[in-house]
Amino acid sequence: MHLLRHQVSQFRSLALCPGAVSEDALIENERTAATKRPINQRGHRGISLVEMMIVVAIAMTIAGMIVVHLTPTLQTFRSNSAASQVTDVFRQAREYAITYRRYVQITFPNYTANGTTANNQIAITVKNSLTPPYNQPDVLLTTVWLSGTVNFQVINGLPDSPDAFGNATPVNFAGTDGGPTTGMFFQADGTFVNLGGNFINGSVFLGQNKTASTARAVTVLGTTGRIRAYNINGAGTGWFETR
Repeated sequence: MHLLRHQVSQFRSLALCPGAVSEDALIENERTAATKRPINQRGHRGISLVEMMIVVAIAMTIAGMIVVHLTPTLQTFRSNSAASQVTDVFRQAREYAITYRRYVQITFPNYTANGTTANNQIAITVKNSLTPPYNQPDVLLTTVWLSGTVNFQVINGLPDSPDAFGNATPVNFAGTDGGPTTGMFFQADGTFVNLGGNFINGSVFLGQNKTASTARAVTVLGTTGRIRAYNINGAGTGWFETR
């Protein structure tokens, strides 16, 4: 009991002490002090316009370096893709001719040797008019556009393909630019012939912007209908078979 009275007496003495500060006064004092702190002590400051411009300049420099290094890779990818497209078109046409016992024609709809057109299409047409009863309409099976900026072109200074069917022009069959004027066809036994039934060999060359590293070639052997695809080697002095 005596102890309790002593504690109450101490509490009253503290409350009446001239130096005692209430809790509300302490809170108000803290708020006032916070408003007087320097700006850099209140929190994180924002970035300046100069700093932002430096960051943007660095990002653009890095992006430019990436583009420069990726360009050859993209060109290689597109050329490989286009060569695969041409190879697949020839093989699809041959398989169709064998399976359905039809003449199947290969054409290059927008091709010119001098490159004044886009030179980037190859098409398959089923020639029902050449098969008994000879009164059925021909059917355009597919038209394929080459990948990206790739087109049919001969790049100066590069050798002929290993099959040596001629590289005077981008599309050369039976020594004729663009192939025989009366057409070229796979027939039911898989061979590749002209309208007169004579076997014809030929090559298709393609690339981008006359750049040697993008050169690709596809050849067809008339007597068997064999189709081969080639890439130019790194030195630009020869070809290696890919498919």
